[in-house]
Amino acid sequence: MRNNSKLIVFDFDGTLADTLGALLRISNRLAPEFGYAQISDEQSIDLKYLSSWEIIKLSKVALWKLPFLLKRVKEEFPGEVRNVKLFPGIIELLNTLKLQGYRLGIVSSNAEANIRSLLKQNQIEHLFDFVNSASIFGKGRAIGKLIRQYHCPKSDVIYIGDEIRDIQAARSIEIRVVAVGWGFNAPTALMDRQPDLLITKPLALINALARFYPPQAGHLACL
Repeated sequence: MRNNSKLIVFDFDGTLADTLGALLRISNRLAPEFGYAQISDEQSIDLKYLSSWEIIKLSKVALWKLPFLLKRVKEEFPGEVRNVKLFPGIIELLNTLKLQGYRLGIVSSNAEANIRSLLKQNQIEHLFDFVNSASIFGKGRAIGKLIRQYHCPKSDVIYIGDEIRDIQAARSIEIRVVAVGWGFNAPTALMDRQPDLLITKPLALINALARFYPPQAGHLACL
């Protein structure tokens, strides 16, 4: 195992786990209660090109209702967890990164209990040093707090996500970000926001990290 203590932080929904179908079902069930239109399969394709804030404005959900809606989505998620699968290649990727000595963590706007439930279901909970829940637009602050907690140089931290807001979160705290092309936002929409790299298969992250951290660069401590 390499002596490596760099920190790789993952988003959860759409990055590790294919939760789109579950979240759409929950969203449509809650639509009458919160006063927005249900989303058809065709409409969900169009949403792949929009940021979270653009989707919120398009839905016309009253802003004061948004925290309550997000809370309800998290509460409804356990009823869908049995239908949620990890993306192909994710378990192999995580095991490889752990064997290479990387610290792994999750920062997501889903609830910590929901994330841990799925990790436990797939017997990979032990691979992660932390699982943190953040507000929908609070991922940058949450990751920044972890950087301070683990005393990591920002150059040693990379965020992996599938949404425009993941790129924005990483940029807000000046860390590198790898966008994944198999999640919620379309690859072209992600590339428009200029991530450091876009990958289309989980195992491509191995080569991406080798590119970011060439062996001759040495290893900086992150304790």
